Amino acid sequence: MAKKIVSALGKFSNSTSSGNDDTYKQSNIADYTVAKKVEGKYKTQRILFWAVSIVAILALILVGCAINSYLGLALIVFSVMVIMALNYFLFRYLKIEYSYAIENSELICTEIYGNTADKLLLRIKTSSIERVIPYEGEYKAEVDRTGFEEKIDLRSTPNTDQAYCVLYRKDDGKQGVVFLEACNKTLKAFKYYNSQNTVVKEMRR
Repeated sequence: MAKKIVSALGKFSNSTSSGNDDTYKQSNIADYTVAKKVEGKYKTQRILFWAVSIVAILALILVGCAINSYLGLALIVFSVMVIMALNYFLFRYLKIEYSYAIENSELICTEIYGNTADKLLLRIKTSSIERVIPYEGEYKAEVDRTGFEEKIDLRSTPNTDQAYCVLYRKDDGKQGVVFLEACNKTLKAFKYYNSQNTVVKEMRR
């Protein structure tokens, strides 16, 4: 059985930090993962997925029963297998978590699907990070009026009160921003690499 993917410090990690608990005591290594809150369009997509799937399966079973009772019974067994397959292969893409890690002078951002698959969204050197600031007050106003060429949102919900912004500039000059939920450990890691341009406030976690 494949190992569960629970953090950006997974297959995209460039060291063995995810396998050694002692490394988390270091101030330059941290990661944080949040589940996408089931609301709005995301909630509708999840409901529609199962509604359409179940209606289609029930229709198939009814047709089978109308033709032959044994065929209907076989289709019921087959439907259970189909539901399990749908849950594993497709519904996982509607079970989303966002994760980021600071490790070995890099910021790694990923999207995790049902703990079984993940997608690399961003990987940059911490030297490319220009500022790490809370997404609130005057900082929020500044970020909102800036035209970024890249935007990555790792927040569980836009309504979170734990939001931070990571402003970066790539080697090609392209500017971007990562919206994320910070914790005390990740802010400590950001400050380790960029103390002058990291604004730290006490977080709940």
